[in-house]
Amino acid sequence: MPLVSIVVPVYKVEKYLERCVESLRGQTLKEIEIILVDDGSPDRSGTICDELQKLDERIRVIHKTNGGLSSARNAGMAAATGKYIGFVDSDDDVEPDMYEKMYLAAERENVDFVMADYVRIREDGSRYLKTLKIREGLYKKEDLRQEIFPQLIMGEDLDYGPLLSVWHCLYRTEFLCANHLQFDEEVRWSEDNIFSAVAGYCADSFYYLKGAGLYHYHQNPGTITTSYRKGAWQIYSTMNRHLHDFFDWVEDYDFSRQLKLHMIYYACNSIGQEFCLPEKEAKKAIRQILESEQLKDAFSHCSMPNVSWKLKIQLYLMRWRQTGLLYRLKKS
Repeated sequence: MPLVSIVVPVYKVEKYLERCVESLRGQTLKEIEIILVDDGSPDRSGTICDELQKLDERIRVIHKTNGGLSSARNAGMAAATGKYIGFVDSDDDVEPDMYEKMYLAAERENVDFVMADYVRIREDGSRYLKTLKIREGLYKKEDLRQEIFPQLIMGEDLDYGPLLSVWHCLYRTEFLCANHLQFDEEVRWSEDNIFSAVAGYCADSFYYLKGAGLYHYHQNPGTITTSYRKGAWQIYSTMNRHLHDFFDWVEDYDFSRQLKLHMIYYACNSIGQEFCLPEKEAKKAIRQILESEQLKDAFSHCSMPNVSWKLKIQLYLMRWRQTGLLYRLKKS
């Protein structure tokens, strides 16, 4: 049995795939399996997966019809046989000792998951270390309740807390199975949001390798995070509803305000995207967001978060559904 299974969803990444896989093949931890999940990619990515499999017996390839990133990750998780599971996006790469460091930390501390920092690499090649505003080291259940739960879903600054992306984490497979953790296949973007929040709530412990930029996140053009997303508001509304489905029923902590702030955050995000449309279309799309019952509910009995005065003005205009004024503010 491999010590670590690394799940790599593959879709339209023929330009980057070999770079990603070579960084995994070169890991100092040799007892790994690399699961490439070809999610019905229309380019040569599936063929490249098969070619790479011939180079290394640790590489396994799954070909499936397109179902989105969540579906691909779930397929990889179902096939994984390692004691731990990690996730790598196929247009990124990692440090040679990433999985050795994370595996050793997980074994030494006996935790449910380990999280490291990452290096963000811009299109021009410049890079910087992305570190989190939490302390390094071991977090037990009471530490999670006191230090992580208050920002598990959304912080008072209307930004995400520390537990967001899965690709700079390593999870104990037994922990994932015991809590039936999977990616939400109805949510095709920002799917890490639900998975990480639920994992953070269910965990009894985790360890943070602060300052260790082990993962390389590439800001590649044309990827989900750099593209306009038509229908984003519907996806984000579904994500928020599914978060309610889980967190509304927990009894040991009140996440209701965070869920409201989460909906408001994604309304801001979606409205911002609509400004690339012509004015008439943009205003129509913004009006539909502002008239959403989910957003109205989020603003009800919700005091303003701790944000800049300009954002507060925007939020007031959103609360009172002032489409025209909001459009002029954002365009100014």
